[in-house]
Amino acid sequence: MSASISGIYRHSKIDFNRQTMEESVRGTQNDLIMYLSDHPGLSQRQIAKDLCIDPSLLARDLKILTDSGYVTRQQNEADRRVNVINLSETGVKLAKTRIAAINKWWSDLFAQNPGIDPDAFHKELRAVYNKLLAGDR
Repeated sequence: MSASISGIYRHSKIDFNRQTMEESVRGTQNDLIMYLSDHPGLSQRQIAKDLCIDPSLLARDLKILTDSGYVTRQQNEADRRVNVINLSETGVKLAKTRIAAINKWWSDLFAQNPGIDPDAFHKELRAVYNKLLAGDR
């Protein structure tokens, strides 16, 4: 099963990267841009936990995205040790194009494989992800 999951992820990313124009944002940084679009205002710690990213690697990628103008980091007023992460206006625009591209990839995949029910597929993936987030394995 691991080979299938990693293979699906790699194929989607390879095809996705061929479609995208912004070469400076790749890999995990792309994932962060799209994740932040749906989850604004989270702490770095929460993002690292949700995406299962090493906190030091996340900090590096966030610095690159911040320096590039895609992400903002602000100290939480209640706890100055915590950074709250959001997309900038430029980041929001990039996220919209990236999300549209990855959604098209999935739509094309399902159109080419009518035996796969996209709603059932998504429902099962969401259930697994929610269990992982809750710490229930």
